[in-house]
Amino acid sequence: MVTVDDEWGLRLAGNAQVPVTTLSTTGVNEADWTVTAAAPQGLGTAFTLTGPAGSVLNIHTGLPGSFNVANAALAALMVLASGVDTAELQAALDSADPFTVAVPGRMQLVAERPAAVVDFAHNTDALARALEAVRSPEPDSRLIVVFGATGQRDQGKRPAMGAIAARLADTVIITDDDPHDEDAAAIRADVMAGARDALESESLGAELLEVFPRDEAIRHAVALARPQDTILVAGRGHEVWQEVKGVNLALDDRVELRGALTARGFNVLHDDRIES
Repeated sequence: MVTVDDEWGLRLAGNAQVPVTTLSTTGVNEADWTVTAAAPQGLGTAFTLTGPAGSVLNIHTGLPGSFNVANAALAALMVLASGVDTAELQAALDSADPFTVAVPGRMQLVAERPAAVVDFAHNTDALARALEAVRSPEPDSRLIVVFGATGQRDQGKRPAMGAIAARLADTVIITDDDPHDEDAAAIRADVMAGARDALESESLGAELLEVFPRDEAIRHAVALARPQDTILVAGRGHEVWQEVKGVNLALDDRVELRGALTARGFNVLHDDRIES
């Protein structure tokens, strides 16, 4: 199975020495199977997968982002390739909604109003994709992001991450990730500098805040949120320990987010089908 939405996919499919089934999620390039009629459904997407001889699958994923559409489509095609027929697969899709099963800390939906998501995005590309994925089309909806940068690693990406958040979010709350042995305030300052530079040089309108420690930043995000807004807590995902100066502190973004939402009277999700 090869997705041929870009040059690399096309080259891989063209040079393969084994039979290849191709997928296009954009319709730009010709493929055996194509995603069509994609439409938002909550934070996720409902779409149709059309293939050879008029084959059609109607698929839904509750996970945000176009990359999750591609993941769901590829997974469906792998099931077909294993020998399951289209009708049997469609019945499973209709009865169990299998592509909405969450992976811990990977675009994990914690609440729906406000939409509250925890993701592992901890570099520039991943943060940009996550922010774009969770942006709500609902009128007057704001996107609030909470994130930081890891200590003792790739210092050069910190300002870039701040700039991306300033461009793609309405409220940017910069806090601590895992400082390790580095000074947490210095890490935050690097990220803040990139966000400020982007705000000033590009005349952006995002609100920029520095709030720490991380659990307080999450509570602050929830305090700002309205039902139509979206909160993204990024960087640590499934991790349950925060390393500060050689000490592991218990900290789970999902627990903190659920607690803050509950304290404000918002409903939270508890999905027993989360993939462990």
